Amino acid sequence: MRLFLFNTKTPYDSEEVSSRSKVAKSIARRELHGLEQIGFLQKKTYVKSLVIKSKNKNRPDTIKKKKTSGWLLNVKFPLLEPLRKLLIESQLVSIKEFPNRFSGAGVIKLMMLSGVFLYDDMRLIDLLIVGNKLNKRMIEKAIGHLEAEVGKEIRYAFFEEAEFMYRMNMYDKLLRDIFDYPHKKLVNRLDLNL
Repeated sequence: MRLFLFNTKTPYDSEEVSSRSKVAKSIARRELHGLEQIGFLQKKTYVKSLVIKSKNKNRPDTIKKKKTSGWLLNVKFPLLEPLRKLLIESQLVSIKEFPNRFSGAGVIKLMMLSGVFLYDDMRLIDLLIVGNKLNKRMIEKAIGHLEAEVGKEIRYAFFEEAEFMYRMNMYDKLLRDIFDYPHKKLVNRLDLNL
C-alpha cells in the first residue's frame, strides 16, 4: 500500500510490485486483486520500458517498450487520507533497529536520517552513512530491504571517514542539505556537534 501511496501517479504491474516489495509474485497478485476489489487500486493500461542487456560489451543495451496492464492508486478511494496518515505519516521503520540493519557494512562512525524518514521530501538524501572499511554490497542490500518496507526508493550516500571530513571542510552542498535542516543522528562516533 505504501508503494502506491508514495507513488500516486505511477502504475505498477504485479512483477514490479513483487520486486519492489520483496514478496512472491503469487502473493503480490493476490494482494493487488484484493486492493482492487475494495477500490484502493484501479486497473490501468500503460507502456512499460524494458531494458534488454546486450551480450556484446561494445553494443549498448536496448530499450523495448511494451504495453501492459497494471494498477494505479484510486485517488477517489474514500479512506485514502486515514490510510495515508496510518502508513506514511506514522514512523516508517523502527529507528532503534536502524543501526543493526547495517551491522555487516563496516565500522559505522556516523549515521543520520533525513528526508523521507522525517517526512520531508525536499531533502536531497534520506540516509547518510560515514565509516571505515564500508562494504558497498552490504549497504545496498540493507537499503533494498528498507525500500521494500518503506515502499519508496531511498536516497542515500555513504562515505569513508576521510572523504566525509574533506567534504565537511569544503562545505559540501549535499552535507549542508542534511545539517542545515531537520535530521536525526542515530550513530555519532565522530564527536561532531551537528
